[in-house]
Amino acid sequence: MHRLTLSTLLAALLLVPSYGQEKDLAKLPEYLTPLPYAGIRNWHVTQNLGPIGARGWVYGHGKDTNESREILVKSVETGSPADGILQPYDVIVGAAIPPETPAFTWAVAPMERLFDTDARLSFARAITWAESDAGKGQLKLLRSRNGKIKTVTITLPVMGTYSNTVPLDCSKSQKIVENAAEFLAKHMPADGYPPGIGRPHDAGLLLATHDPKYLDHVRRSAMRMSLLHTITDAGHETWRWGNTNTFLCEYYLATGDERVLPTIREYAQVLQDGQCNPGTWGHRSVPDYVPPGYGSVNSTGVICFFSIVLANQCGIDVANEAIANSIRFYGSYAGRGSIPYGDHPPHYATTANGKNGVAALAFHILGADPAAQWFARLCASSNLINFEGGHSGNYFNQTWSPLGASLSGSENYTKFWQRFHSYRDLARRRDGSFMTQPMPNKREGDLGSGNYVKSGPMWNTGGFALSYLAGSERLAMLGRRDSVFAANAPAALKPALDLFRDKDFNGAAKAAAELKNSPLPRVPKLAAQLESISLSNLTSIDLTLADMEANLQSGDLYTLKYQLLGIEGLIDPADERLKGFKAALEAPTAEETLALGKMYHDATKGSSWGGEKGFNFVADDIEHQSRARSWLGQVAKKTNTLYGKSAAALLESVP
Repeated sequence: MHRLTLSTLLAALLLVPSYGQEKDLAKLPEYLTPLPYAGIRNWHVTQNLGPIGARGWVYGHGKDTNESREILVKSVETGSPADGILQPYDVIVGAAIPPETPAFTWAVAPMERLFDTDARLSFARAITWAESDAGKGQLKLLRSRNGKIKTVTITLPVMGTYSNTVPLDCSKSQKIVENAAEFLAKHMPADGYPPGIGRPHDAGLLLATHDPKYLDHVRRSAMRMSLLHTITDAGHETWRWGNTNTFLCEYYLATGDERVLPTIREYAQVLQDGQCNPGTWGHRSVPDYVPPGYGSVNSTGVICFFSIVLANQCGIDVANEAIANSIRFYGSYAGRGSIPYGDHPPHYATTANGKNGVAALAFHILGADPAAQWFARLCASSNLINFEGGHSGNYFNQTWSPLGASLSGSENYTKFWQRFHSYRDLARRRDGSFMTQPMPNKREGDLGSGNYVKSGPMWNTGGFALSYLAGSERLAMLGRRDSVFAANAPAALKPALDLFRDKDFNGAAKAAAELKNSPLPRVPKLAAQLESISLSNLTSIDLTLADMEANLQSGDLYTLKYQLLGIEGLIDPADERLKGFKAALEAPTAEETLALGKMYHDATKGSSWGGEKGFNFVADDIEHQSRARSWLGQVAKKTNTLYGKSAAALLESVP
């Protein structure tokens, strides 16, 4: 069969590049065109081209790009590695991928190194090579412009070489996590990440780094999702409830902060009350309510199941009946196939849009290893078509399937990642964030497919980056089955735990250290957990107080307000060290300053693209831009405040 290529489609367009050339592409059949339809911006229909700072369109059939041999560049970010080297409507027709095409011979005869297989995946492998120690950051491409092919080089930061045990004991994987965490900390709203689907994973990644400098961010997020949040029935709430409750449980089991336990109990209760008859959940969770016509939705239901299993581990036992029902329902697929969409026969796909991964984790916590291994090994055996796909987009697959696969054993998990690490390099952006990739050639914006692309990196980064830590046992999502803060902690740990709960972290660390060589079951490992978080809390107190002082001096009372709420979990509210901060927040002028801070943060960090950069990204979204500029305009009038100066500068920089 004749293979349709971009070279054929764009032959006339390559002669005189201009924005108006899109008219010709619009004549193509709808399933071929890289153009968006009315109301959908250009980047919705394109693939992220890794950390080079560009997006492109690739020919394909659904999830299959085997026939692609070129990549049409659609956009290039100003200041990115690709800026000045690529431009819209360039066509990438080849890339250096040693050792198949050694770098020292590749540039000699570039016409002989055109893509001769899947252009998208070949480009991904070229990025992986360029970022390696041997690649030295040099990404060599064949660029077609105005009908002329030229060898060009894009310089990327050297990330290192994936280890043979990727992502375990892998310096590149660790660097990917560090960059993602830095991005998420920088762009987090002052009051923390909110409840929802993707944002709890952002906070979860910061928690999973085990880096004390991020504990302030994690505490603020936990408080926003618990003390500052009211659980309401607002539509498809099970999606938000399951993911939010999972994070709060992970937070408690990792930090012992008991302030979140009432919210965990409330989530467990509403999920118990709103469970569907088979042991599942639908889009909504309403007491004694069986969703008419639609019924069970296991993509959300299995996460709700995992969250109440974790709640039970936290000592919240109000959902035992729901857990038993879910064990019967989801466990019935072990040995038979994958978890289906709803109350249906087993599904054939190995990952089942991430559902198998979540089920593996839930049964792992429950100690049901045969069931856990069934679902974990299904995930580990996935091919790209299954891993990349998923109803309503592949966000859930990309988040949960690697976590489930990690439970299948280190050898299986390494083989899983060796198939996909280059594909994931293509989803990673130059700032350390990740983007969900649309199905190749998919017209984004239709049901589901565009939801996660449009939501930007703030939706995806935490979920994507968590998978590089799978197997570390830092969280239940990462393979940890036991916690020192679990309800059934060994009695031998009680004195150390009492010191911890009295906020005597020095004493708790010392008491825990003395138990690390205990012959008693579970005690050494759990004592090590308690010592680690106690020492991290001590470091976090110093770091957070110093940051709070800096925010006080600069006038950022809005951030200071939520830092104070967070740190009160580690320091007695009456502590002398907090008096100056409280006085500033209670001053007569504080109310107006806090209102300005909220308006500024809502305008700049309300976007899922994150921070001031997010405001730039959505500048062509008239509704958002109008609202954000209106808020910033009001703030900018207060030029005597930090927020006023920042708002004025931002408005000036974004015409």
